[in-house]
Amino acid sequence: MVENKSLTDSRSGHTGSRVRPSTLQVDPGASTLRTAVALSMHSASFEASLERVRTGKSTVELVHPPTAAGWSLPLSPSSLRIAVLDSSFNPPTLAHLALASAPPPDASGTYDARLLLLSVRNADKQLKPGDATYVQRMAMMALVAEQIENTHPSANVAVAIIDEPTFVGKSRILLAFLRQLMGSGQPSEAGSLPKVQLSFLQGFDTLERLLEPRYYGSSDRMHEALLAFFSPDGDNSRVVCARRRNQGRGFDAELEHERNVLESAADFIRSQNIVIMDLDHDLQSLSSTDARTKIRNGDSDWESIVPPCIAKYIVEQKLYSESE
Repeated sequence: MVENKSLTDSRSGHTGSRVRPSTLQVDPGASTLRTAVALSMHSASFEASLERVRTGKSTVELVHPPTAAGWSLPLSPSSLRIAVLDSSFNPPTLAHLALASAPPPDASGTYDARLLLLSVRNADKQLKPGDATYVQRMAMMALVAEQIENTHPSANVAVAIIDEPTFVGKSRILLAFLRQLMGSGQPSEAGSLPKVQLSFLQGFDTLERLLEPRYYGSSDRMHEALLAFFSPDGDNSRVVCARRRNQGRGFDAELEHERNVLESAADFIRSQNIVIMDLDHDLQSLSSTDARTKIRNGDSDWESIVPPCIAKYIVEQKLYSESE
């Protein structure tokens, strides 16, 4: 189980770990970061990966590092903890960067690996005019991955795409993919491979969707699916959820909405299958939607929402300037 040794949030009475801006101290001009020009050379590879996933030839495609061998998963521990940030990355923000870089909320060292994951079939979100293409999002995710590794050299970050809209489905597919990846070329039997625990990093709005029965068909099916998702005898996955602020509600309405969501997750929070954490206050209100809106409106403040490498890519690719 994930333990949460954390501070108490005075606003709601729930506990949460806090990620402070120190996780974001980076050198935006670091030579290890790919330029947009270099990334464009990989667009054909990104397109090929996208086609394989969409046609069912592949369940998961690693697009960064360029080869699966470049993402080294240690085989010696009896268990591996992998953080999975699954988002639309349209575009990646400083909040994405902070969440993807955050240590485990139980303060027990670090994750063995991190995965930035893009689903090309989202349960709620479809591509709109003016959106970045999936290939452009993969390029931006690769930039974020390299920025994390530039700041945290042992972070062991990969980027992947998947054609599955639900977290329960993603957990099952990723675990099968990772077992295959770790067992590839290994003489040992599958039973001797490390047991993988996935920690899905997500924002509060995503937690709300995870607990919404309509995505499962009924409340009973949702309960059954989540038990398999969290159970040590099932997927043994976890959720680490970061609070969000300023989501278009008044302060009181926002707190009431948060209480309702946390109440629906209370059993999973008590069992520490779901852990609530706080990003630094300045990061809690950042959103991809705001970045796109400010770009369309010619508001240069959008650059304060995204990492410098992403701002550079957006300018060079002329993204989000058209009406959605």
